[in-house]
Amino acid sequence: MNKHYLLTGIAATVLAFSACNDETLDIGNSLTGNADKLTVSSASFQVTTKSALADSVLMRSSYCYLGKVKDPETGAYVTSEFMTQFHILETFSLPEEGKIANSYNGMAMADSCQIELYLDAPNTVTDTSAAVKVRVSELAIPMSEDRRYYSNFNPVSEGLVRQGGLVKERMFSFNDPTVNKTSLEESGYETAIYLNLNQPYTDKDGVTYNNYGTYILQQYYRHPEYFKNAYAFVHNVCPGFYFQITDGEGVYTEIPEMCLRFYYQVNVDGDSISTFSTAMAGTEEILQTTRITNEKEVLQQLLDDQTCTYLKAPAGLYTEVTLPIDEIFEGHDNDSIMTAKISFQRINHTDYDKSYKVPTYLLMVPKDSLTTFFENSKLPDNKLTYTTSHQSSTNQYTFSNLSTLVTQLAAQKRKGMATDSQWTDKHPNWNKMLLVPVQAITTTVSGSTSVSGYEHCVGIASTKLVGGSQNPYEPVKIDIVYSKFNQ
Repeated sequence: MNKHYLLTGIAATVLAFSACNDETLDIGNSLTGNADKLTVSSASFQVTTKSALADSVLMRSSYCYLGKVKDPETGAYVTSEFMTQFHILETFSLPEEGKIANSYNGMAMADSCQIELYLDAPNTVTDTSAAVKVRVSELAIPMSEDRRYYSNFNPVSEGLVRQGGLVKERMFSFNDPTVNKTSLEESGYETAIYLNLNQPYTDKDGVTYNNYGTYILQQYYRHPEYFKNAYAFVHNVCPGFYFQITDGEGVYTEIPEMCLRFYYQVNVDGDSISTFSTAMAGTEEILQTTRITNEKEVLQQLLDDQTCTYLKAPAGLYTEVTLPIDEIFEGHDNDSIMTAKISFQRINHTDYDKSYKVPTYLLMVPKDSLTTFFENSKLPDNKLTYTTSHQSSTNQYTFSNLSTLVTQLAAQKRKGMATDSQWTDKHPNWNKMLLVPVQAITTTVSGSTSVSGYEHCVGIASTKLVGGSQNPYEPVKIDIVYSKFNQ
């Protein structure tokens, strides 16, 4: 009988014994018969945890967040701002110039132009009448396709914002007082920020237009090659915009949809004139990135709290987990690890939980592999990297299938020490994992939705976990079930 396949086949049965104490369970006869006797035993080992500073995190184009809120737990401010380009299709076209009804300096004219930012529901439970001021600034050059952007990237100090370029500011809130209640109650109404770009605009060549929409129209008729695709458009016409928070607090939201829209009048049949609009979308097909500002001094104070560990997003705190690999294998060199399970218990904070969401998903990743996991857009392999979700029924995050991880970490150490007695000194993080708040990227095909990837959580989320060197609760433990065939 192939013992490897036998072990795989009975793994589900052995799970039932994963909560047992340090005692040998002589169930070999009942599981395998007299030909192969299997001894199963279990043990629990204490796991060391502490908080770790996230610093900056890799940003992708899937999400843009905007706002500024005060952390009710620490009093620190969290601010999210973003850059975006606007996208055109390769089939993009406008009416013949001679059909545009109005003109400016002898060429087609737009009547108005605006940027529309559509807001998701508030990311925190807060006063929806709170207001912040957003400033939109024109970029001088596009974001680079060859660069990875992290959450600490500053477009102003990096020289991406055009000096003397287009700038517009506006206050906004979720409960916009300028929108009447009838509109709010209408089906399909979407909360949005409208930034009008109707002031005179001077381009980089010194040419002035009555508004930004007219600039786009006239560029189209002068240089149709600039509109053949999104790349030509952002490199020749509109490099993009940077959206900053300049005042206020209490609003923090995802911007799932946005567009640059301009209106113009067209002579339809020689006698009637109709108003048309054209919109260029800000989507993940082009480049977008969010900048996150946290008060690092306050986060550092939380690192000094040894009575628990923290998970804070965005770009806040992780929990570092040191796995007791040597203890797990002491006296079990010839045993197989059937199951390895860790549960991380949340610490409730009634007032705080009303304000911030609990992280939905956690990624467990080797500490030294954190950067490459996200930069290479990896998926959890259930060997060295894992994900789990918060279970409201137990108020825990449970990783129940870590046997491969434990086994591989032990094998890596054995291999390293075989050729270099100083291997552990050179690899101090060999048994250290990070718990990282993430958000799932989903893909829908033929009505079926699946997770296609994970990115750093950019929304506001936070919780405390049982752990730390001065943990007042039951220690965090890893439960191991061993198996061994008797010769």
